[in-house]
Amino acid sequence: MSRRNKIIKVSSESAALKEMREKKGLSLRKLADLMNLSFMRVHQMESGRENVNEEYVRKFLKATSHSWEDWNKRTAKKKPQDDLRIKCHDALDSIEPSKLQLIYGLLKSI
Repeated sequence: MSRRNKIIKVSSESAALKEMREKKGLSLRKLADLMNLSFMRVHQMESGRENVNEEYVRKFLKATSHSWEDWNKRTAKKKPQDDLRIKCHDALDSIEPSKLQLIYGLLKSI
């Protein structure tokens, strides 16, 4: 076993791999078969024992029928204000349409 395989560093990429696989209802072994890779290789990527590279991601996306957009959404580095921005969008979605012009005017004046 190489030195890197002994060190576990769970990254946003390795966590995304696991989340996306589970969302599709695939086991590690089934995914490995679909990707034509060994079970251990797939496990090492998900567990943070191996660095996730672009070639692996391409195979993964093809095998799971996910898009690059799905991948980028799950692995993008979030800024602290991103959560607040999402909350603001959610609040806007729940505002009565007749009041949107008022809110828009307020935002433009800031």
